This record gives sequence, structure tokens and C-alpha cells, in this order.
Amino acid sequence: MKLISFAVALVFAKAALPPGYEDEHYCPPGNCEIYTNPYGIVGAASTFDKCYEPATNVMSQGVWTGTETDVAVPDGWIQPQMCTAAQYSQCEVDTQCKLLISPGCTCYVSSSIHPYQACESKDCDFSGCTGNECGGYDGVCQPGFNGTGNTCMIEETNDIGNTTAPVPTPAPSSAALTSVSLTILIYIITISSAINCIA
Repeated sequence: MKLISFAVALVFAKAALPPGYEDEHYCPPGNCEIYTNPYGIVGAASTFDKCYEPATNVMSQGVWTGTETDVAVPDGWIQPQMCTAAQYSQCEVDTQCKLLISPGCTCYVSSSIHPYQACESKDCDFSGCTGNECGGYDGVCQPGFNGTGNTCMIEETNDIGNTTAPVPTPAPSSAALTSVSLTILIYIITISSAINCIA
């Protein structure tokens, strides 16, 4: 999956709602737009595209409008440009993308530069979690495009032995089949000889 460009990944991720519901995105003044997808899921654009204010390092939910909605845009809000790499970037290398487990025992990725915590309360319920929920996943730093910053993404791995890529049972080699065939043939000849002797 690393070979798939980040731009293509965005197209696949934001494919949940038909046109008319989230056509235009608005943010407060001074904000730009960022993309974040810690769980690696597919959903509506509003799930991933957020408003970000570089001056305060604050991320917020924007307002979405479309021909099929009657949502009103707050006065003074703007249609943001994507944040540049200088304004917002989650990572430079894969090691800055850390895998964590959320309440509900789901694996997600968090940036060490712009951390995301699935639960910040002291009452987070991790009962039932084994600690192995992130087995078979990697946190990777996906390069941005057109001057935008990099994004931490969660990806399935192809490591032998994990649950996402089971190792198939290999078929017997031709040499092994030949050996088995010879053994059976010798056994049949032996039985036949014994029957002839008795007769």
C-alpha cells in the first residue's frame, strides 16, 4: 500500500456520501484544512477533513454545505486552502507514527508531533483488550502532495504469521510425491507376491 499515492488514498477514503451533502467546507478565519485518518477507515469527508489554525495549533470541526442541505455558514467563515507542510505536518519518518489501542479494542495511529488520543479520560474502558490488537498493522508516514504536509496512516502488513496474511499450507513437492508413489508401488508388489505364493 505504500506504493499508492496519498492523493489516491484520499479518493478511496472519502467515498461515503453522494454529491449534495458535503460539497463545500468552511472554517473560521485564519484556518487551513488538514486531513487526518487515524483508524484508516472509509467515510464522509467531514470525518477526515478538519479546520486547523496554525497560530494556536488548534484543530476543529468545520461546517459543510451542499445542494441537498440547508446548513448555514457562520458569518466570516472561509473556504480553507489545504495547510502547507510548513503549517501542519504529522510526521517526517515512520517512527513518528505510533500505534495505540482505543477503548473498544481498536488499533489506531497517532502522530508524535500532533498526537491524537482516542480517550483522554481517566475512566477509559479497555476491558477485554488483549494488547495484541495492533498485530498485523504498521504506522507509516505518507508523503503529502502539492506542498501539503505528511500524514500518519495505519496500514496492514504482510508479515508471515499474522492474522491478516495467513501462511498457506504448501503443496507437496514433486519429489515428495514421487517418493510416496514408489513406496505404494513396492507395497502393492509385495502383497501381490505374497498372494501368489499362497495360491
